[in-house]
Amino acid sequence: MVASKGKPFPFKHAWAILQTFDKWKLRDQETAPKKSAMLRMDDSEDEEERNLGKPEGIKKGKLRVKMEGEASSLREKMEHMMKAREELTTKTLETKLLITEKKKEVKLAQVEAKREEAKRKADLEERMIKLKEAKDYKEDIAERKRMFRGASSTFRGDTPMSSCGDDGVDDSTDAYGDA
Repeated sequence: MVASKGKPFPFKHAWAILQTFDKWKLRDQETAPKKSAMLRMDDSEDEEERNLGKPEGIKKGKLRVKMEGEASSLREKMEHMMKAREELTTKTLETKLLITEKKKEVKLAQVEAKREEAKRKADLEERMIKLKEAKDYKEDIAERKRMFRGASSTFRGDTPMSSCGDDGVDDSTDAYGDA
C-alpha cells in the first residue's frame, strides 16, 4: 500500500478486514490522480475504469433505468417511424403502378381508336373508289349508248347533214331494209 507522505498507515486493523471486499481490491494498483486530471470535467472514462468491479450505486442505478426506458421509447418511436415510412413507400409504389397501368390502358385505347379511325378511312376510301368506278362505268355505258345511237343512226342514214332524208333513203325502213 502506498504510504501517505512518509507517515505510517494508522488503520492497519481496518485494512485487514476491508482488503477482501471488491471495492478495495484494486485500490493498491491505482495511482493517485494528477491535479490536471481532477480539473477535467470529462472524467467519465477514468471513473468507469476505476469502478469496473464495484457495485452500482442507487443514483446510478436509477439513472441507468431511466436511460434504458428512454432508449426503449426512442427505439419504439424509430420502429414506428420506419413502419410508417415503409407503408408510405409501399403506397407510393402502388400508386405509381396504378398510374402506369392507367397510362397503358389509355395508350391502348388511343392505339385502338387510331386503328378504328384508319379502318373507317380505309372503308370510306374503298366506298369512294367503288362509287367512282360505278360512276365511270355509268359514264362509259352512257358514252357507248351515245356511240351506238350515233352508229345506228348512220346505218339508217340519219346524219346531221342529211337530217331531212334528201338522199332518197326511206326513213321508214330499219338498218336491214325491213319496214
